[in-house]
Amino acid sequence: MPVILVVYAIAAGAWLHHWTSGVAAVIVALLLWRRHPRARFSMYILCSATAARAVIVGDWLLLAAAVAAVVAMQTRGAASMWPRLRARATHVDSDRMARP
Repeated sequence: MPVILVVYAIAAGAWLHHWTSGVAAVIVALLLWRRHPRARFSMYILCSATAARAVIVGDWLLLAAAVAAVVAMQTRGAASMWPRLRARATHVDSDRMARP
């Protein structure tokens, strides 16, 4: 997945002239490569923004690629490599209010 994002970043910057999306793809690729806890969430945000832009401009191939990336992140292999976010246990020094 990180390699695919780097290829997308190169294509977005060179041919599509969407350099902001290319920079975001490189950052998400680095997060995935380092297995950061929020890498999976970042990937979903990038794919959602890419899909929204694809719908607005009518680029159906880009929309299909974004949807395929989200589907690929749902596989068992991706879930084991980049686990889903879990809610943290609340502590006494938490900034959340206690439930009534």
